[in-house]
Amino acid sequence: MEIIDLFDASRQRAIPVGLYPHQGSFLGWLFFSVGFGGGRAGYAYLGRAWSRLGFQVAIIEHVGSNADRLKAIHKPGMRQPELAEAVGRAVHDQAELEARPQDLAYVRRVLSPGSDWAGLAGHSFGSYTALATLGVEALLPEGTQRWQFELDWAGVVLMSAQPPDSVVTRRGLSELRLPAFLLTGTKDSGMPAGVTYEQRLQTYEALPAGAKSLAVLEGADHMAFAGIGLSVAPALETLAQLTSEFWLALRQGRSMTRPGSLPVEVDFRVG
Repeated sequence: MEIIDLFDASRQRAIPVGLYPHQGSFLGWLFFSVGFGGGRAGYAYLGRAWSRLGFQVAIIEHVGSNADRLKAIHKPGMRQPELAEAVGRAVHDQAELEARPQDLAYVRRVLSPGSDWAGLAGHSFGSYTALATLGVEALLPEGTQRWQFELDWAGVVLMSAQPPDSVVTRRGLSELRLPAFLLTGTKDSGMPAGVTYEQRLQTYEALPAGAKSLAVLEGADHMAFAGIGLSVAPALETLAQLTSEFWLALRQGRSMTRPGSLPVEVDFRVG
């Protein structure tokens, strides 16, 4: 992984990036927004897997919701439910909700200013970031907002997406016209506090019929998607494989069908 330190002078904001150079023939760019408390060194299992396919992969850290911010709210003796409540409050910070999609758009414009094929992805708070960057209506404390960055995207991978009408509106999700792959696990609950994996499935249900698919990993919890926890190797292998198949199918303009792995088989080409 290569370390890139970007700085958006217009907002006076640093944007740390971990870059995984493509191997073999160049297929395009993949931009990944990390979850709350995450950093550019995280999600390496995805960076390595996707770069091996031929994609240039940028893992984007957000300074207002990274490990430093998590340490600031994680008080000594705080129990897991209390931490989840604190993270939930932090996720609804107006400034960070506004900053994150701007971070992602800035990185795209700097690293891939041309017409290269590009996809985007995110985990948890990063799923919000990806959706907001796509122009999905965001639900902020001060009201709804849409960003129009005028960037072309081929598709989106959403891991542990938050339920509709929490940080993005159900209406906004229903208007998304882009191939989408949503992944969660049967133990993907409690972060933020009170969110269950069944509620995360509502995001999939809110997306329009057509170019969407869903994978639910038995036994996978919220942090497994970030590569954190005991015995997560099998889950990481599955996640890397499924998302790699999605990107390749999308890049090659064909359907992704894996009976037994994906509950829904679709043609990811939008027609």
